[in-house]
Amino acid sequence: MDGVTAYAAQIHQAIRARRSAGKMRAEAPPRAAIERILEAATWAPFHKCQEPWRFVVICGEGRLRLGEIAAQTVDVSTFPQAIHERVRAKERTKFARAPFVIAVIAEGGQSAIDSDENYASAAAATQNMLLAAHAEGLSGYWRTGRLARQPEILAALGVAPGERLAAFVYLGYAATEPVAAARAPLSQKVRWLDA
Repeated sequence: MDGVTAYAAQIHQAIRARRSAGKMRAEAPPRAAIERILEAATWAPFHKCQEPWRFVVICGEGRLRLGEIAAQTVDVSTFPQAIHERVRAKERTKFARAPFVIAVIAEGGQSAIDSDENYASAAAATQNMLLAAHAEGLSGYWRTGRLARQPEILAALGVAPGERLAAFVYLGYAATEPVAAARAPLSQKVRWLDA
Protein backbone atom coordinates (compact mmCIF):
# COMPACT_ATOMS: atom_id res chain seq x y z
CA MET A 1 0.00 0.00 0.00
CA ASP A 2 1.89 3.00 -1.28
CA GLY A 3 1.80 6.11 0.90
CA VAL A 4 0.21 4.34 3.85
CA THR A 5 1.80 4.55 7.29
CA ALA A 6 2.62 1.36 9.16
CA TYR A 7 -0.24 2.06 11.61
CA ALA A 8 -2.75 2.57 8.81
CA ALA A 9 -1.50 -0.59 7.10
CA GLN A 10 -2.16 -2.54 10.32
CA ILE A 11 -5.72 -1.23 10.45
CA HIS A 12 -6.37 -2.11 6.81
CA GLN A 13 -4.87 -5.56 7.37
CA ALA A 14 -7.07 -6.17 10.43
CA ILE A 15 -10.18 -5.19 8.49
CA ARG A 16 -9.29 -7.59 5.67
CA ALA A 17 -8.13 -10.44 7.91
CA ARG A 18 -11.08 -10.50 10.33
CA ARG A 19 -13.36 -13.47 9.66
CA SER A 20 -16.32 -15.05 11.39
CA ALA A 21 -15.88 -18.60 12.63
CA GLY A 22 -19.08 -20.61 12.65
CA LYS A 23 -17.71 -23.04 15.25
CA MET A 24 -16.02 -22.02 18.46
CA ARG A 25 -14.26 -23.96 21.19
CA ALA A 26 -15.88 -24.37 24.60
CA GLU A 27 -12.88 -22.71 26.29
CA ALA A 28 -13.94 -19.30 27.58
CA PRO A 29 -11.77 -16.27 26.85
CA PRO A 30 -10.73 -14.15 29.85
CA ARG A 31 -13.39 -11.77 31.11
CA ALA A 32 -10.88 -8.91 30.77
CA ALA A 33 -10.73 -9.54 27.00
CA ILE A 34 -14.53 -9.39 26.76
CA GLU A 35 -14.51 -6.12 28.72
CA ARG A 36 -11.92 -4.62 26.34
CA ILE A 37 -14.09 -5.68 23.39
CA LEU A 38 -17.12 -4.01 24.98
CA GLU A 39 -15.07 -0.88 25.67
CA ALA A 40 -14.07 -0.77 21.99
CA ALA A 41 -17.75 -0.92 21.04
CA THR A 42 -18.44 2.28 22.97
CA TRP A 43 -16.06 4.23 20.72
CA ALA A 44 -18.30 3.86 17.67
CA PRO A 45 -19.71 7.04 16.09
CA PHE A 46 -23.17 8.18 17.10
CA HIS A 47 -25.72 10.87 16.33
CA LYS A 48 -26.73 13.89 18.45
CA CYS A 49 -24.06 13.43 21.14
CA GLN A 50 -25.54 10.33 22.72
CA GLU A 51 -24.42 6.74 23.04
CA PRO A 52 -27.53 4.94 21.76
CA TRP A 53 -26.59 1.38 22.64
CA ARG A 54 -26.32 -1.01 25.51
CA PHE A 55 -25.10 -4.55 25.83
CA VAL A 56 -26.23 -7.71 27.58
CA VAL A 57 -23.48 -10.29 28.12
CA ILE A 58 -24.94 -13.80 27.90
CA CYS A 59 -22.71 -16.48 29.39
CA GLY A 60 -22.76 -19.51 31.67
CA GLU A 61 -26.26 -20.65 32.60
CA GLY A 62 -27.75 -17.60 30.90
CA ARG A 63 -27.03 -19.24 27.54
CA LEU A 64 -29.05 -22.30 28.60
CA ARG A 65 -31.94 -20.16 29.84
CA LEU A 66 -32.20 -18.32 26.52
CA GLY A 67 -31.74 -21.59 24.64
CA GLU A 68 -34.77 -23.00 26.44
CA ILE A 69 -36.80 -19.94 25.41
CA ALA A 70 -35.61 -20.48 21.83
CA ALA A 71 -36.75 -24.11 21.97
CA GLN A 72 -40.16 -23.23 23.40
CA THR A 73 -40.86 -20.49 20.83
CA VAL A 74 -39.74 -22.16 17.62
CA ASP A 75 -42.58 -22.86 15.19
CA VAL A 76 -42.30 -26.59 14.54
CA SER A 77 -45.52 -26.72 12.51
CA THR A 78 -43.62 -26.49 9.21
CA PHE A 79 -41.59 -29.62 10.04
CA PRO A 80 -42.73 -33.25 10.04
CA GLN A 81 -43.95 -34.21 13.51
CA ALA A 82 -41.29 -36.92 13.73
CA ILE A 83 -38.53 -34.27 13.96
CA HIS A 84 -40.23 -31.68 16.19
CA GLU A 85 -38.11 -32.60 19.21
CA ARG A 86 -34.94 -32.60 17.11
CA VAL A 87 -35.76 -29.07 15.93
CA ARG A 88 -36.35 -27.94 19.52
CA ALA A 89 -33.12 -29.63 20.65
CA LYS A 90 -31.18 -27.68 18.01
CA GLU A 91 -32.79 -24.43 19.16
CA ARG A 92 -31.69 -25.17 22.75
CA THR A 93 -28.06 -25.01 21.60
CA LYS A 94 -28.31 -21.69 19.75
CA PHE A 95 -26.79 -19.61 22.57
CA ALA A 96 -24.27 -22.30 23.53
CA ARG A 97 -22.37 -21.97 20.24
CA ALA A 98 -19.83 -19.72 21.95
CA PRO A 99 -18.75 -19.06 25.54
CA PHE A 100 -20.01 -15.47 25.34
CA VAL A 101 -22.86 -13.95 23.36
CA ILE A 102 -23.27 -10.18 23.46
CA ALA A 103 -26.70 -8.77 22.70
CA VAL A 104 -26.29 -5.31 21.14
CA ILE A 105 -29.39 -3.23 21.79
CA ALA A 106 -30.10 0.01 19.94
CA GLU A 107 -32.13 2.63 21.78
CA GLY A 108 -35.28 4.00 20.21
CA GLY A 109 -35.59 7.62 19.21
CA GLN A 110 -38.02 10.50 19.21
CA SER A 111 -38.45 10.08 15.46
CA ALA A 112 -38.00 7.42 12.81
CA ILE A 113 -34.83 9.20 11.70
CA ASP A 114 -33.42 9.10 15.25
CA SER A 115 -34.26 5.39 15.52
CA ASP A 116 -32.50 4.67 12.23
CA GLU A 117 -29.47 6.69 13.33
CA ASN A 118 -29.35 4.82 16.65
CA TYR A 119 -29.58 1.45 14.91
CA ALA A 120 -26.77 2.45 12.54
CA SER A 121 -24.64 3.48 15.53
CA ALA A 122 -25.31 0.13 17.21
CA ALA A 123 -24.21 -1.60 14.01
CA ALA A 124 -20.99 0.47 14.05
CA ALA A 125 -20.47 -0.56 17.70
CA THR A 126 -20.91 -4.16 16.60
CA GLN A 127 -18.21 -3.78 13.94
CA ASN A 128 -15.88 -2.30 16.57
CA MET A 129 -16.53 -5.38 18.71
CA LEU A 130 -15.69 -7.72 15.84
CA LEU A 131 -12.45 -5.90 15.07
CA ALA A 132 -11.49 -5.77 18.76
CA ALA A 133 -12.21 -9.51 19.08
CA HIS A 134 -9.89 -10.13 16.14
CA ALA A 135 -7.20 -8.03 17.84
CA GLU A 136 -7.65 -10.17 20.99
CA GLY A 137 -7.12 -13.38 19.01
CA LEU A 138 -10.80 -14.27 19.24
CA SER A 139 -13.47 -14.87 16.68
CA GLY A 140 -16.69 -12.92 16.60
CA TYR A 141 -19.80 -13.93 14.71
CA TRP A 142 -22.67 -11.48 14.07
CA ARG A 143 -26.09 -13.15 14.06
CA THR A 144 -29.67 -11.90 14.07
CA GLY A 145 -32.52 -13.95 12.59
CA ARG A 146 -35.67 -15.06 14.37
CA LEU A 147 -34.24 -14.85 17.86
CA ALA A 148 -33.38 -11.15 17.46
CA ARG A 149 -37.11 -10.51 16.96
CA GLN A 150 -38.62 -13.12 19.28
CA PRO A 151 -40.68 -11.27 21.93
CA GLU A 152 -39.84 -13.74 24.71
CA ILE A 153 -36.10 -13.45 24.02
CA LEU A 154 -36.34 -9.66 23.87
CA ALA A 155 -38.22 -9.63 27.19
CA ALA A 156 -35.58 -11.85 28.82
CA LEU A 157 -32.89 -9.42 27.63
CA GLY A 158 -34.80 -6.39 28.88
CA VAL A 159 -35.31 -4.85 25.44
CA ALA A 160 -37.77 -2.00 25.97
CA PRO A 161 -40.53 -0.92 23.58
CA GLY A 162 -39.00 1.16 20.79
CA GLU A 163 -35.57 -0.46 21.15
CA ARG A 164 -34.16 -2.93 18.60
CA LEU A 165 -31.76 -5.79 18.93
CA ALA A 166 -29.05 -5.00 16.38
CA ALA A 167 -26.91 -8.09 16.86
CA PHE A 168 -26.03 -11.17 18.79
CA VAL A 169 -22.23 -11.23 18.74
CA TYR A 170 -20.87 -14.71 19.49
CA LEU A 171 -17.35 -14.49 20.94
CA GLY A 172 -14.80 -17.22 21.52
CA TYR A 173 -11.79 -19.05 20.15
CA ALA A 174 -12.33 -20.37 16.62
CA ALA A 175 -12.55 -24.16 16.45
CA THR A 176 -11.41 -24.13 12.83
CA GLU A 177 -9.35 -21.76 10.74
CA PRO A 178 -11.74 -19.36 9.00
CA VAL A 179 -11.48 -19.42 5.23
CA ALA A 180 -10.00 -16.49 3.34
CA ALA A 181 -12.51 -14.23 1.68
CA ALA A 182 -12.63 -12.14 -1.44
CA ARG A 183 -14.60 -9.06 -2.34
CA ALA A 184 -15.99 -7.81 -5.62
CA PRO A 185 -13.82 -5.22 -7.37
CA LEU A 186 -14.33 -1.74 -5.96
CA SER A 187 -15.31 -0.52 -9.41
CA GLN A 188 -18.51 -2.60 -9.15
CA LYS A 189 -19.56 -0.96 -5.89
CA VAL A 190 -18.49 2.67 -6.21
CA ARG A 191 -19.81 5.55 -8.27
CA TRP A 192 -18.01 8.89 -8.10
CA LEU A 193 -20.35 11.84 -8.40
CA ASP A 194 -17.87 14.59 -9.20
CA ALA A 195 -19.74 16.77 -11.65
